[in-house]
Amino acid sequence: MSDREYLDGPAAVLHTGARYSYILSGEDIYWCVEWEPGLVVVKHSPYGSMAWTALRSPVPNFGGRPASEVEMAQFDEDDENPQYNLVFRSWDAQFDEDHRAWGAFEPASPSEAAAFNAAMSHANSLSTQYERDDQQHRERLARFTAHCGEGIRVEPS
Repeated sequence: MSDREYLDGPAAVLHTGARYSYILSGEDIYWCVEWEPGLVVVKHSPYGSMAWTALRSPVPNFGGRPASEVEMAQFDEDDENPQYNLVFRSWDAQFDEDHRAWGAFEPASPSEAAAFNAAMSHANSLSTQYERDDQQHRERLARFTAHCGEGIRVEPS
């Protein structure tokens, strides 16, 4: 993804209330955002390269999108949310002291913090170029959401 594609796409999400988390994997950061069509993942690497993908939520009417009768008939709303704890469990541990102790939560090590900062350095430098005009912001979000489209469908095994 080019710098312009990042600024005209995923960077717009940073200025919303969407929940997101970061996963450090080796030298790369995976920024995970619950966004239409379900989950958007942006990969940041320490040498400035970026990539992204959009995964379609298994919840048929996620984000208010219209769901077909067949999709709704196949989906059991009483089952556990298939998106909850899909990739990681961060929000509960972040806010619950007992869960942090039980889950053996540990702050990032200096090497993990350095890897995070290196991977995010390029995106952070780009953030100074992002102009926060409300109308442009809405348009960027709309284009990015449209670009995500239906997302990649991942069928449960």
